[in-house]
Amino acid sequence: MRAIVLAALIALPAAAQESEIFIPGQTTAPVIDAAPANALANCLANPSAATCTGAGAAPEGRTFENAGGGSDITFETLILDLNADTVTASPAPPPETPDYAAPVSTRATVALPSVAITIEFDFDSDRIRYDQTPKIASLIEAFRDPALASYAFAVIGHTDASGSDAYNCDLSRRRAASVTGTLLANYVEVSLTPVGFGEHVLKNTYDPNAPENRRVTFLRLPVDASAVLATAASVCGGY
Repeated sequence: MRAIVLAALIALPAAAQESEIFIPGQTTAPVIDAAPANALANCLANPSAATCTGAGAAPEGRTFENAGGGSDITFETLILDLNADTVTASPAPPPETPDYAAPVSTRATVALPSVAITIEFDFDSDRIRYDQTPKIASLIEAFRDPALASYAFAVIGHTDASGSDAYNCDLSRRRAASVTGTLLANYVEVSLTPVGFGEHVLKNTYDPNAPENRRVTFLRLPVDASAVLATAASVCGGY
């Protein structure tokens, strides 16, 4: 694996690739979006239990396997009430496959699948721990997949409930920004928007201080993303 630093890396960005099919009689060949070749890229673009199982595997081993033998990468559904500006998380898949190209009504409730990844930081810090470098390297390779070139993602930071609302919101924003900045510094050209949810969208609601609540969520955004991003920003909007 090429060396990855958590501040910047000089590397050539991957060139976007498109597949075309020519039909006689047409003056312009239609562009067909290529499917992601990278397994983690496919998980990020089309999150589900099936696409995300084993998506963190790398040549030298499972970079997303935690000490308990489970995976530090899972999918979860974020349910955004765009009218009430609230967000909840669910382990269940959305009732319908999202149509990312469709217009989004500000009065709608939108269920969007997302990828939750445990990325660990130094205590009380927004600095990504050095031992998380293999995860970051895998994310860089995934986001460099040409199939994701036209996509946009929200990078959402979460904390557990052990601190105050204001502190956790600030910490989650800084951690989301740290991950986003590291990816962009490593020549990821996908549109990434950092967002902080603090302790307000728990994965484990039965134990608010559980470690699985400390995570970074990658949410593929619809083409019409303004209402979704506005609701996401409102979660910690008071802090």
